[in-house]
Amino acid sequence: MTILNPRVGLIGAGYIASWHADAIRATGRAEIKAVCDLSPAAAHGLAASLGGVDAYHDIAELIDAKTCDAVHILTPPHSHYAITKQCLEGGLHCFVEKPFALANHECEELTTLAKEKNLTIGINHNFLALPAYERLKQAIADGKIGPVDGVEVNWRFPFPPLRSGPFGMWMLRAPLNMLHEFGAHLLAFIEDLFGGLEDIHVRVGKPITIPGGIKHYQSWQVTGIAGETMVTLNISHVEGHDDRTLRLRGASGTAMLDFAADTLEIR
Repeated sequence: MTILNPRVGLIGAGYIASWHADAIRATGRAEIKAVCDLSPAAAHGLAASLGGVDAYHDIAELIDAKTCDAVHILTPPHSHYAITKQCLEGGLHCFVEKPFALANHECEELTTLAKEKNLTIGINHNFLALPAYERLKQAIADGKIGPVDGVEVNWRFPFPPLRSGPFGMWMLRAPLNMLHEFGAHLLAFIEDLFGGLEDIHVRVGKPITIPGGIKHYQSWQVTGIAGETMVTLNISHVEGHDDRTLRLRGASGTAMLDFAADTLEIR
């Protein structure tokens, strides 16, 4: 189902909501009609900054108001499944921040529900829309790199909350949350280019214990195979140079995408 001038609601009034609001308005077609957050102060504050937008602190009230055709779900990942399901059942198209959900069966259930309701689900993997990444895909399609033998995707970038908090944020509540948060970026590249990752192995290193006694790992390495391509994913939150890159080796050439800087080098 396509709506030419959708009326959009933002569910979640955290820092990412303003980015989504700017992007929605930049389309020149969609209109923001509502903001919903468990915190009335946050909902009203963002609504006021956007001007002429209704504020809610209950999703059921937003749905019942029937002022929106679609919602952007911008809450912490552990809430994505329940909120998306509620909004789909309420007849709303959903655009969900990554990761879509925290379990495969949840993703499959939501996808099936959307089809049954004739609704659309979108997942916000923002790096897949970079101009440099689109050029990389075109280069692969044109055979400039040849069959890809191996790919390495890196997210080596310090994460200050590991040192200074706030230690109660969702990402720091359990070690696996860090992989859900950052690994989703890397896996999105692999899925988009080569399909699903199989024969997966995970290694962790450089443990650190934060206040509250939770042990986190500052380094993750995930290896596997996607089709005929060997895959390595590296995540590091140790202080050092920013290395957020995708590196491909093919029969005819190599490529390096710096997705933090939106640049591409092909040899």
